Amino acid sequence: MPRPQKCRRVCLLPHTWEFHPADGGGADQTPVTLTVDEYETIRLIDQEDLSQEECGRRMGVARTTVQQIYTSARRKLADMLVLGRPLKIEGGQYQLCDGETSRCGCPNCHRRRPGPCKQNKGGTAMKIAIPMDENQQDVCVSFGRAPFFLFHDDQTGQDELLENPAAQAQGGAGLKAAQFIVDQGASVLITVRCGENAAQVFQAAELRIFKAEGTSARDNLAAWKEGKLSALTHFHAAFHGIQ
Repeated sequence: MPRPQKCRRVCLLPHTWEFHPADGGGADQTPVTLTVDEYETIRLIDQEDLSQEECGRRMGVARTTVQQIYTSARRKLADMLVLGRPLKIEGGQYQLCDGETSRCGCPNCHRRRPGPCKQNKGGTAMKIAIPMDENQQDVCVSFGRAPFFLFHDDQTGQDELLENPAAQAQGGAGLKAAQFIVDQGASVLITVRCGENAAQVFQAAELRIFKAEGTSARDNLAAWKEGKLSALTHFHAAFHGIQ
């Protein structure tokens, strides 16, 4: 029986998950899939200029494992550039860094980023995110595939409705949507459901998740402000279709 693969530690998820040739690309438009752990080796070795041994320490794996991952990643990038194929980043055997291990020395680790809450003269600003349905009024039952996200600033009362860039993703929609919410500076999420991968991103960013009650986004916002919503503690396993 083969030995189970050890999860590779990843300190920073991609900001962009898909790339497409501006001129339409080559004849073969099958996307090249770069795994998240492959992306991390490119980031650490080529962008941060680490050796393979240093990269292995950051990721918690042996240098020989890093060499295999890195070689695979470079081959895929070559196919993308030479053949003009699209690139998408998804999957892989990895876990987000918890920031507690002594071996993590990454200055760009997501755990070292400033928190989403900002101190102002009037107190602590809170941004609440809610996945929205097509009607832009109700909470969408699908988190990762929601057409929109509503971002509500609890201090100013202002709302911002943004399209979900992960809604049409071929895979990993929940993970990509979670990173989008964190990047927008939200500190609270109100949702019907949430997958394990997305929850891991939120927990690493210290974002609180509450379970939506009923369909109206406005009613849920009011219920949250009154302390009537319960924390969401059950997260479903990731699967294709709905996340």
